Amino acid sequence: MNTLSYIKHLRITVLAVVASTFLFMSCDGMIYNDEGDCSVRYRLKFRYDMNLKFADAFAHEVKSVRLYAFNSDGELVWQSAEQGSVLASGDYVMPLDLAPGDYHLVAWCGLDNEESFALPDASYGCHLEDLHCKLKRQYDVATDAVTGTQKTIACSKKDLHPLFHGVLDVSLPVNDDGGEYTYVMSLTKDTNVFRVVLQHLSGEDINADDFVFSIEDCNGWVSHKNSLIDDEPITYCAWATYSADAGVDVLTKAGVDVMPEVGNRAISTVKAAVAELTVSRLVARDWSLYTRPMLIIRTIEGKLIVSIPVIDYALMVKGECNKKMSDQEYLDRADEYNMTFFLNENNKWVSTMIQVLSWKVVRSNVDLD
Repeated sequence: MNTLSYIKHLRITVLAVVASTFLFMSCDGMIYNDEGDCSVRYRLKFRYDMNLKFADAFAHEVKSVRLYAFNSDGELVWQSAEQGSVLASGDYVMPLDLAPGDYHLVAWCGLDNEESFALPDASYGCHLEDLHCKLKRQYDVATDAVTGTQKTIACSKKDLHPLFHGVLDVSLPVNDDGGEYTYVMSLTKDTNVFRVVLQHLSGEDINADDFVFSIEDCNGWVSHKNSLIDDEPITYCAWATYSADAGVDVLTKAGVDVMPEVGNRAISTVKAAVAELTVSRLVARDWSLYTRPMLIIRTIEGKLIVSIPVIDYALMVKGECNKKMSDQEYLDRADEYNMTFFLNENNKWVSTMIQVLSWKVVRSNVDLD
């Protein structure tokens, strides 16, 4: 081989070695600069935009996350948890430490220290059907207001921690070249706050301690699909009651005189009784098969003041803009309801105002039972 041929051969060999070196180093230094290796990474991002503002509020509202991964046979193969300030960063993602394959992911968020809701112990190999969430409750002996007999009731008397649920099926691919795959799980909020206000339009003083507020429903047990499991009736009691002042103009409220018997008197301030209650997930069901959830207000002596089907009233403010939305989607998106009941001097309920965000409806007392 002459000198010129040798130099050409050497040059080709060196270029081949250099190209080969870059080929093997590309995963570490060229393409996956931030990763440092050729491994495949799977990540899960959570979104909570199932609300009436259609905006992601995960960072603001969710304080803890528990994630469970089940294989195609419905067996638990992996779980992870996170809580605290890291969730509020706005860019939080949970690493999925799983092998490539098909998985069904279930998340319960907001359990915190399980003060309000509890999950069963989930060990490796347990089945998907074994994963469910149950309201923590206490049992009281109460006297039936109608019959006077005593009975034991399950009740919840605390402000429930906000609870969220999510499910997602994922197929984690095999990628020999390495890479990162991010999946997004949408969450549904399973707790709802009701603020109930009683007003005497006559201006008569009203004391919150003179009334008992409750919501009765059979919704304290939820499956891995976020559907209700048959459960005992739960009585949700007010966890806060207080008195307040409210300004009102009888003749101009909603454009009508909601209490004709007061005539032309304009009332600038009335006393109001306020109660706050938190309940588990509201579910629209076939009411021919299930008992309607009821909001009940009684005097401390047991006299019935208000008894309404609370889901029917909640749906009154669904609004024209949301008419294409199913009733269940609306109930899942709306998590706060404000209801005001107007009473006359004899504590007779004469009118109601329901408000969710900017939607408001005023209705006369009618029987919806």
